[in-house]
Amino acid sequence: MYRNSQGYSLAELVIVIACTAVFVSAAVPNLSRLQQEWALLGGARLLESSMQWGRMHAISANTSVKFEVDGTGRVFYWVDPTTGNRYENSIRHLPWGVRIISKPKKPVRFFQHGNAVPAGTYTIQREAESYSVVVSPGGRIRMQKN
Repeated sequence: MYRNSQGYSLAELVIVIACTAVFVSAAVPNLSRLQQEWALLGGARLLESSMQWGRMHAISANTSVKFEVDGTGRVFYWVDPTTGNRYENSIRHLPWGVRIISKPKKPVRFFQHGNAVPAGTYTIQREAESYSVVVSPGGRIRMQKN
């Protein structure tokens, strides 16, 4: 007859572990791709929110501010256009592998009324995917996937 035993047999445990290994091996490449997509989206949102901060700062402080991107395309910040001093709290670093690949020829400058000169598009890229952050002359800022 059957004995009253509790727990799982060795065969049941091996089957569960094998199924788990198959599911995990299928999920790992997708998780890596998803992490890269999130890094790109996070970088684009960081750029967009920094633009929004610059516009709001120009309006609230009744002054103008200029947006600068360093030569690598990985760091950006705001500058006082009259003195040339950086706002140290505005320095932002993009996630690894994400960088700004195109920008307007002249840095965008926000004025007291929220308008921007020159209007332009910043393209942020990681591998084959990219987003654009568009600044209109009226100061409107929007983000779009390319």
